[in-house]
Order: sequence, then structure tokens, then C-alpha cells
Amino acid sequence: MSTRMERRWERQTKKRRSALRFAAELLAVIVLAGLVRAFVFSITEVDGPSMQDTLYSGQIVAVEKLTCRFGGVQRGQIVICRYPSSHDYYIKRVIALEGDTLEIRDGMTYLNGQALQEEYVTHPAQEDFGSVTVEPGHVFVLGDNRANSHDSRTEGTLTESSIVGRAVCVLFPFDQIKTLNAPQE
Repeated sequence: MSTRMERRWERQTKKRRSALRFAAELLAVIVLAGLVRAFVFSITEVDGPSMQDTLYSGQIVAVEKLTCRFGGVQRGQIVICRYPSSHDYYIKRVIALEGDTLEIRDGMTYLNGQALQEEYVTHPAQEDFGSVTVEPGHVFVLGDNRANSHDSRTEGTLTESSIVGRAVCVLFPFDQIKTLNAPQE
């Protein structure tokens, strides 16, 4: 009789250990996924027309966070950022880095006195802007739809720490999947 009770006790103990092991593994996966989302990679939905014709409202983009955190921001990158005056996230293109001087005249963007060749801009700015020199540790961002974008022209330059990550590709809709590389200078 005691042997049967011992076997039953052993089976129950094994089941408990198995359930505890499963719970611990599940918790580890959840914590790891949270850490990856917070510090390495996430996805976000484009909302609004400011990045047309590069990105459209409703598209889902992959956001890589390590490069901006450790490698710095590069001119031409499409980034996810936060303005100091808002809790919302915005998607914009980095146009100028610290020390750069930016100006917009007659719909053309000038960086350090040279007109930028921006084939991605199909809706140029309607108003002149600048001249602004970007202070150390800051960047100047603009939407590709210069005629309809809330960006550094109204919010001012952003600290590099305001950059959450860089958009690397469109994931959805499936027929619009593409990579989002910074244009070559």
C-alpha cells in the first residue's frame, strides 16, 4: 500500500515540478520579449501624411533601436522620435546633425550652403525657413512631405536622446514591403 502511495506522491511531485518549470520558462520568455521590445526592436504604425511619399498612414514599420542608442544618428535616416512638448511618437527623416546649418528657400532644402538632392521629397515646403545651425548633441528632422509635416521647423532641434530608433523596413501591407535605407550622400 505504501508503495502505491509513494508512486502517486512521486507522480504528483513530478507534475508540480513540471508546472513550475513551465511557469518559470514562460516568465523568462515574457521578460526577454519585453527587454527586446524596449531596447532592441519594435514595430510601429505610421499615422499621418508627413512622410508621404516614402511612408503612408497605416503602414507597419520595423524599428531597430540599438544603432541610435550606441552608434549615433546618421543624416538621411528615418527615425522614430519624441518632441519634448509631446508624449506621442513621430516618424521623421534626419536632415542635419550637430554643427550643420540648414535653410529652406523656394521649396529647396540647403545644408551647409549646398542644395540637397532629395528625390524622396515630392511635396516641397511652401514657406521659407532658416537659417539654423544645429547645436551639439542635437539633430534637425523633417517629414518627407515638407508641405504637411510637424517637425523641427516648429518644434526646434531634437536631442539625440529623443531618437527612439530607426525605421528599417515596411512590414505591412505585404504588397508594400520594402527596406528603408538612408540615401547616400
